[in-house]
Amino acid sequence: MNWQWFVAPGSALYLGPLAILAGAAVLYRERARKAVMGWWSAIAFACGMTAASKISFYGWGTGIRAWDLTCFSGHAVISMAVWPVVGMLAAPTSRPGLRAIGTVSGLVLAGLIGYSRIPLGAHPPSEVIAGTLLGGLVGTAGCLLLRHYRLPGTLLPAVGLVLLATMTIPRGAAPVLPSERWFAAIGTALSGREAPVSKKKWRNADGITISHHVHLRP
Repeated sequence: MNWQWFVAPGSALYLGPLAILAGAAVLYRERARKAVMGWWSAIAFACGMTAASKISFYGWGTGIRAWDLTCFSGHAVISMAVWPVVGMLAAPTSRPGLRAIGTVSGLVLAGLIGYSRIPLGAHPPSEVIAGTLLGGLVGTAGCLLLRHYRLPGTLLPAVGLVLLATMTIPRGAAPVLPSERWFAAIGTALSGREAPVSKKKWRNADGITISHHVHLRP
């Protein structure tokens, strides 16, 4: 399987706006301010935790070396936080069976996105698992908060188009947020180091070592 297909559908560049659009559509259709704001707040918190884990590693080398765990996988976090909720919202509230299918479909897609980070070399299994657990908590909260609401039918083709477009973008052609470079720059600035902590050397050394040539995962 070409796992590169799952890079764009799990990018915050697309899922952030999708979550905003889906929440805003529910707000426009229903009186669901508390539910939508709760979901958005949970996503923001999880994204903040992900950023903090990466900044902390690049700046101070935090992590659990025995587990090869340095941070949360951002793709796993936001995919689990957004796709199951959007899948649920795509089905009518009067059709619980379809709601369940939509939720499970979102979970499967999010799971494939998270797993794809392993064969693509972006994250080890431990970071994908950590990201899946964190994002799964947000997705669960979102499904519970929004269980009585649905997306307007006119928005469903747009959601389908977003998914189709992101999965068919040719390899290397999709815009990518340089978030890893931002996190590395922030971490080194806050810690006072000359360069980000190298994950490769961190994994293999007894102490934390610094590399001036660090591969920053997209």
